Amino acid sequence: MWVAILVCGFSMAMFTACGSSSKDDEPGGNGTDDLAYLQRRIAEEGNLVYGAQLANEGKDIINRPVKTQEEALAEFYKLIPGGKTHQGLSSSGNGAITCRLTGPNGESQGTITYQPTTVYYCAEVVFGSEVRSATGVSRLRYIPYENWPDNGFLSNLLERLKK
Repeated sequence: MWVAILVCGFSMAMFTACGSSSKDDEPGGNGTDDLAYLQRRIAEEGNLVYGAQLANEGKDIINRPVKTQEEALAEFYKLIPGGKTHQGLSSSGNGAITCRLTGPNGESQGTITYQPTTVYYCAEVVFGSEVRSATGVSRLRYIPYENWPDNGFLSNLLERLKK
């Protein structure tokens, strides 16, 4: 009888331990505030790299120099907790990647979308309206070093627009 009680108690304890998980292990409402994480990432690098604004753009557009489109994509993944493993990621056929940001309890916080381009920027991250309101940023553009403003960016852009 005592053995049956101990086995039953042990089984209940194991079931309870396995059934509950820490907030860090839960997908989607995992206790992480994705928007706060994004804001910290931008703020941490803002004064060094992300804060570069071009004279002819609004203050809500920020730029970052990169070597390749692959580097731009790697930088995009750094903006979200978990990077490539974030559960809110979805892809489209044209190479765009959208990340649905969530709060600690799984509530929607808006979206950011990575869009590879072939015009002048390697890629652009477009911030959804909720994210734009919280960060003050509407777009993050990844510009190849060879097109960076100090290397004739504006004159090259004007030449391309004339064609």
